[in-house]
Amino acid sequence: MPEILRPTNPVPGYDNAATRNQPINPQDPNRNIQNVVDPNRVTRGDQRSDQQQPGDAALSHRVRYESNFLTFLQRLANAPDTASAILRLLQGQGLQVSSGITPGLAAELQGFLEMLQMDEAQLTQFLHSQLQSGLRFGGALFSALRAAYNSAGSEMFRTEILQFLRQYSDWSSTGHLQTRMLRTLADMTQSLPSHWANQLTDIAGRMENAFAAGDRQGALETLRGQVFPLIADYVRRTHDHGMARSLLSLLTLDMVRYENGDGNALVQTFRHLNNYGIFRGDLSSLSDEDILRLLGDTDFAKASRSDNFAERFAQLAQRSLRGEGGTAAQEIFRNLMSSILLNESVYMPLQHLLLPFQWEDRAVFSEMWVDPDAQHSGGREEPAPRLLIKMDIEGLGAFDLIIDSSGGRTSLQVSCPRQVAAFSGDVSRDLSEILTRNGLTPGDVRVSAMRHPITISDAFPKLFQEVKSGVDVKV
Repeated sequence: MPEILRPTNPVPGYDNAATRNQPINPQDPNRNIQNVVDPNRVTRGDQRSDQQQPGDAALSHRVRYESNFLTFLQRLANAPDTASAILRLLQGQGLQVSSGITPGLAAELQGFLEMLQMDEAQLTQFLHSQLQSGLRFGGALFSALRAAYNSAGSEMFRTEILQFLRQYSDWSSTGHLQTRMLRTLADMTQSLPSHWANQLTDIAGRMENAFAAGDRQGALETLRGQVFPLIADYVRRTHDHGMARSLLSLLTLDMVRYENGDGNALVQTFRHLNNYGIFRGDLSSLSDEDILRLLGDTDFAKASRSDNFAERFAQLAQRSLRGEGGTAAQEIFRNLMSSILLNESVYMPLQHLLLPFQWEDRAVFSEMWVDPDAQHSGGREEPAPRLLIKMDIEGLGAFDLIIDSSGGRTSLQVSCPRQVAAFSGDVSRDLSEILTRNGLTPGDVRVSAMRHPITISDAFPKLFQEVKSGVDVKV
């Protein structure tokens, strides 16, 4: 009888003591053993290797199994054209009611597009809001924590700072986590038979009431004491290891973050850090409510509460991906979400901004990448030292712009359409005047015709070198 704890049937003679004591040589051609692993190589159980060499063009479409980071680079290179998708959205191409879009979504989309019609002042405010809503750890409070972390001589002290930041991140994401957990429960009900779905719907209603009342502990008790036992009982009785069980795993991750974001625990951690003298002034006299109000009154929190663009965009994407907008809108938002998620991945430690707008009857799409850590290089505070801006203007073409403020001077590298590059001297002079007018010292300002788009690795070469020098494995 085969030994079921082994991946293959036992090799004849394996249980013989003499055979077991003989060393196995993976290179021995006389041994007919297929599951011996050469410690110098990493192989698959089916003896197939999908390792791809950098110059192997014939296999360029395959996923690089040997590297997470190379897989990410490959996906980044094959990412959908965000600019094209946004411009189609702004121009309303294929989004008419006759193409399958529902009248309700059409009205919502029209309102969204009208919101993007901006003048100079509105565009400035929109850009500022997008920057602030993307900096969760910005402001004087977190600058003090960052300085304390960089100068800390104790690893335990650094760990305590990181623990506070995790708690703050989860606490400030409370609303998002609550919405996502309710949505996960709703998706669960769609995958369960009616008997189980009705019970889960009632439980979800009690959870929603606990959220509305601010009863975090009550919501957690409902999750632990009712949702998890219900799904566990369903799986045990039906042996269904499909959607419901997978969604329960996602729910578990959100529940852990929700529990970690408890306000009382956050306050206690903050008071403990205050004992180290990190923050200016005496904060020991503040009440728990005052501390939570202080932590919730950051520029990030204010910008997030007033960020109508992100909220309405997410609502449109959700409805369109469900098919309400017809095939054209579904394709547009699928490409947009794929690009956004890729640029927000763990391998892209850059602040990424989307700036679509209407300017003088022209649809404009702009993307911006900012390296937030660069402003602390060398111990100096420098405003926005390096940015990559991509812009596509309807009827004119694509522009790429690198802004580098190192060394006290602001240099610009502009790639533009050929019809604009014909006036490169005038454009360069105007850009230098704009920099001077805004209190910046112009450096090297270059304007040239675009031969190929500037890639993120071109704009931030050190960033990718640092990522590749770290742990780089694929399980």
